[in-house]
Amino acid sequence: MRTANTHKNMARCAATATLACVLGLGLAAPAYADTASDLAAARTKLEQIGTQTQQIYDELATQTQALDQTAGDITQKQQEIADGQAKLSTYVAGEYKTGGLSLLQVLTGVDDLSDMLNRLFYYGKVSDKQAQTIQEVKELKQQLTDKQAEQEKNVAATQKKVDELNAQQAEAQNVVNSLDSQLQAELAAEAEANAALQAGINASTAEKATVSNETAGTTENTNNGGQTSNNNNQGGNTPAPTPAPAPTPQPSTPAPAPTPSAPSQSVDGGSVVSRAYSKLGCAYSWGGIGPNSFDCSGFVSYCLTGRYCRLGTTGTFMGWTRVSDPQPGDVVVNSYHTGIYIGGGQMIHASDYNTGVIISSVAAGMNNNYIFVRY
Repeated sequence: MRTANTHKNMARCAATATLACVLGLGLAAPAYADTASDLAAARTKLEQIGTQTQQIYDELATQTQALDQTAGDITQKQQEIADGQAKLSTYVAGEYKTGGLSLLQVLTGVDDLSDMLNRLFYYGKVSDKQAQTIQEVKELKQQLTDKQAEQEKNVAATQKKVDELNAQQAEAQNVVNSLDSQLQAELAAEAEANAALQAGINASTAEKATVSNETAGTTENTNNGGQTSNNNNQGGNTPAPTPAPAPTPQPSTPAPAPTPSAPSQSVDGGSVVSRAYSKLGCAYSWGGIGPNSFDCSGFVSYCLTGRYCRLGTTGTFMGWTRVSDPQPGDVVVNSYHTGIYIGGGQMIHASDYNTGVIISSVAAGMNNNYIFVRY
């Protein structure tokens, strides 16, 4: 049993260490981790990762939308550049400046010097203005292209975060599934162990009852035999003998001493509770029965009897009479722990090596699995 518990604790530690590594908890796995607590922590962390993932998805959607807008702006500016260049090519001055026409072709049909100067000035200004506009559009397009490159970089970085969170979420879900399966297995094993323990208690109780009946029968036969012998000695027609001195009384057979686990009906609940309070703060020790250190059953035995003795173990106490209306001084017990009920849902018990004899709620001290019995 001890080896099985050791393996179980090792499995819990491994699961907790995996959880801390995967989820970045930065916590060392406790020596004896509680699977239910680990499972609750894993589920909480899984929810946190889900929230973070949704936030990153929203950020990615916003960035992608902005990138699409920038791409549309670039396409629009590219079209504006193309339109401007098409218009510029229709101007003679633009053709001339680019070498498309000769000076003679530009001046063909000029009537006078004034007309020639006007043509040259007009076509030059138009082409300069159009060229400037196209250049401005080209510069804006370059700015948009640079913006697009930066946005693509941001989108790629955000997508990487999304991928990482998705991976963490998948691993965290695996840890939750593993811990959930482990907890179910432990609960099933505990239920099986409790059933086996109860069966053993029932068998032990039945065996004790059989032994007691046999002992009572043997004693009764012995007494009857003695009486028969006396009657035989006194029977017949023999005249009554001369009275003899009264025989010396024979010592009666001593009553068997009560076993340590035999319940008594004379226990005062107030005295039991008073003794329990008097030992608050004492140390815990395995097998201890006092006066300064106790294990759980040794502590309960002292409180019930006022003597530093052991009435039995938790298995013994579970065989006592159960009560549904527990009173201060009654015993709260399960298959592995016991204490003295003091009322109000509280108990005093020898808890463990770290805390010794303390007051706690019954539910916390017994892990929500207990019965009340009366000594």
